[in-house]
Amino acid sequence: MNTYSSDLKKSIFYQKSLTIFELARRVASYITDDKDMISMYRSGSKTDNYADNLVMNAYRLVPKVAEVEIQENPDKKLKYAQALRYFIDRIYQDCITLENTRIQGKDFVQLLRNELKHLRKIHKKYVNSLL
Repeated sequence: MNTYSSDLKKSIFYQKSLTIFELARRVASYITDDKDMISMYRSGSKTDNYADNLVMNAYRLVPKVAEVEIQENPDKKLKYAQALRYFIDRIYQDCITLENTRIQGKDFVQLLRNELKHLRKIHKKYVNSLL
């Protein structure tokens, strides 16, 4: 198991997905006045619910990237890697939804979108390297 964890630490794709999660959590924290995940989920506020969706989708991305990285079967690895685009697009759509609401910190959401664009490029190169 140690070889998997050391390989993950070296992976640019995995590191970028962690960065996306951390940034999404900080953006949500700023937008929701430091509410925790349960409070955001239970809140009746649309902004809190959108921020919760953003963080949860970013959180789901990280183990999926790890799953792709440790997959040994080349066909499954390619299939899983291609499926990651769905998760990246969901996070991007969450950012757009947040930007369309009346929130402070739209510039932070735009920063996250820019990081997602960079992740898309990394993803594209990663998938092409598996072909």
